[in-house]
Amino acid sequence: MQEYSNRKLHKNFLIIMLVVTALILVLLVLQYYMLIQIDARYANITREYYMKVYVFIPGGIFTAAYIVMWQMLDSPNIDLQWKDLATILYLWVLCTVGCFVGAENAVLFGSFTIPISLSTVYGRRWMCRATEGLCLITVVQYVGTGPLFPTCKETIVVDVFTALILLVLCCFCNEILMEYVLENNGVIESHMSDNSRLEMRLQREPMTGLYNHTAFYEYLDTFVKNRGEDPLTLAVVDIDNFKKVNDTYGHNNGDEVILNLARVLQKWCGDSNFVCRYGGEEFGVIFPNVKVKEATNMMNRALEEFRNTEYEWLDGRITFSCGIFQLSSYTMTASEFFRVADKMLYTAKHNGKNQCVSG
Repeated sequence: MQEYSNRKLHKNFLIIMLVVTALILVLLVLQYYMLIQIDARYANITREYYMKVYVFIPGGIFTAAYIVMWQMLDSPNIDLQWKDLATILYLWVLCTVGCFVGAENAVLFGSFTIPISLSTVYGRRWMCRATEGLCLITVVQYVGTGPLFPTCKETIVVDVFTALILLVLCCFCNEILMEYVLENNGVIESHMSDNSRLEMRLQREPMTGLYNHTAFYEYLDTFVKNRGEDPLTLAVVDIDNFKKVNDTYGHNNGDEVILNLARVLQKWCGDSNFVCRYGGEEFGVIFPNVKVKEATNMMNRALEEFRNTEYEWLDGRITFSCGIFQLSSYTMTASEFFRVADKMLYTAKHNGKNQCVSG
């Protein structure tokens, strides 16, 4: 669930940054038309030159940085700390480019405190140090390169000096906050570790170690409510003729069958999906970000291995039936979602069992 929350957080960040970037570019365009009549700095700048230097070039930089950030946040192979760093670097790019396109004042320089403060919130000292260094270097560098831009003020040295004071104060405050954050993170991590162990015991079914009945319905409800544009697929499984197995061969052998199915489902579906046992011989698999075709392929492979398992106490094979359904309506509730998948399970039973039916 934590991984799912992080994906959603980064997705929201991408949307917010896209809006912010677009607003910055719009403001840069409006800046020319609003100030050309009242600000002498713009008197000798042609519209073509302004658009090229102050709109198109920054826009290209923003676009390239956004694509890199989007690729990093969307990649499952990149650690969370590097994804967090990508968000900070993108904010730094916005601030840096802003300083060189006509808005060079202490207030804008002070905006460098945003990526610095964000790095403090993440609670990683090396990230905070790196961000502070980048921002301070950029402000100092502006003293030498800023005058190359026609719109720079004559008070550039005063602005930079004021900005340095703001940033140094920010770094000082962040140092105090960092100590507080790290200290509290240690306490929080300790509590989280204890809570995780307790949650594991409460959410796991003791015999198989899979998520239990309560966890299954809670997670299903959570994913249905928060899925957004991502696909969400559910598979429900029932062991064929299981009552006969228990009545004929005993509950101990029945437990062996259940444990075997739990192992097989974990093997074929358990990497990033939620395998649950919500009833005696009833299992469910929640597939976040998985389309029905891919989920069906996984369940068919699981069925193939399960029915080919040999039991020394049994002369024959044990199979399961499965119903698979991909959520197709934003108005569908978790209960309705489950009922449709369960209906497909009964279709599989009615059609002769030992099969997966999807829709």
